[in-house]
Amino acid sequence: MKAIIIVLVCSLLLTGCWDLKAVQDMNIVTALGIDYEKDHYVVYVKLTDFSAVGTREGSGESKPASTWIGIGKGPTVLLAINDIYRSAQHHTLWTHVKAIVITKSALGKLEDIFDSLLRSRELRYTSWVYGTDKPITSIFMADTTLNQSPLLLEMFEPKESYKQRSATMPIQLQKLVNSIREPATSVLLPVLSVTDRKWVANQKDKTPSMMELTGVFVINKGTNEGSVAEEDMMGARLIRYSHMVRYPLSLPEKNGRNNTLNLTSPNTKISLNPDTSGSINLNINITVNATVLETHTGKGYAATDHAMEQKAQAILKEDILKEFNDAKSKHIDLFGFEEWLYRHHYDLWKRTVSRGPVLSKINVDDVKVKVLITHSNTYTIE
Repeated sequence: MKAIIIVLVCSLLLTGCWDLKAVQDMNIVTALGIDYEKDHYVVYVKLTDFSAVGTREGSGESKPASTWIGIGKGPTVLLAINDIYRSAQHHTLWTHVKAIVITKSALGKLEDIFDSLLRSRELRYTSWVYGTDKPITSIFMADTTLNQSPLLLEMFEPKESYKQRSATMPIQLQKLVNSIREPATSVLLPVLSVTDRKWVANQKDKTPSMMELTGVFVINKGTNEGSVAEEDMMGARLIRYSHMVRYPLSLPEKNGRNNTLNLTSPNTKISLNPDTSGSINLNINITVNATVLETHTGKGYAATDHAMEQKAQAILKEDILKEFNDAKSKHIDLFGFEEWLYRHHYDLWKRTVSRGPVLSKINVDDVKVKVLITHSNTYTIE
């Protein structure tokens, strides 16, 4: 009897789950957008209906989920967020933020933005970060194929698309925050956009708006130096990305029938060419593996592996030199050469930076590219 009384008394001390809230009773933010207009911030929050997501995944239904976007304004980011709370109706939860989108006009306020956001204990450092020159509402309203879960949008799962086509490497909040606080580091921030020209649904007058990455903003010491389109960053892709799974390279031929290689796993070595004129001259050596994506055969036409390697090497060398000079003329450190100098030749960097911008004194003397075709597919087009 005493044992029963003890158990009953102890059960009264248990807190239980009296304050547990269901997902439909909370505003769960999955994406955060930040814009800057004149003298105030505009914050956008994208809400995801997790109860609807769970229902569809369990039943196999493909009913599209509703999208809600909250908008707040204020002189600071946190006050703009507080403006959203006025009409939020429920508690707003920030622990599920998977993507942060910052407009071009707000990129000049990165330090203020992150100083505000990172004071919150709820926001995680693992969120993916993007820049954009499109209205944030158009991005947050983008569709998914086949009415899939809204959590499968590209801005939430960029690594999956990158594995198949390594055009623009995604970046997480932690790396971006660390980079803008370094004295010589430039970081390539993906540009997130939308298009309604590449997919068609079988619904009347329906042209889905889909997300796509179109290039990068180059952020140097917290400042946006400018944007570079995807087609103008082949050299940066080879030199800067820590890993590249696959990216196509077209090899033009005289008969108009191009061959195509898939480039993968580049390895870059940069060396300093001694110079006494005051300029900093660099030599670049790149080795990149490739597989044959498609080849053409026919009368009077033969594409050997060696010939394709030679042509690819010439194209890549030309691209690197052109991209470097174009970016340098716009004062954009696309290749991150100043950081390389800072890491490997600190004394030289320190002397150079005391005399003004380092990038203007950097030149590329020589570029050597070696393309190694590791696999030739047997399928050819006649």
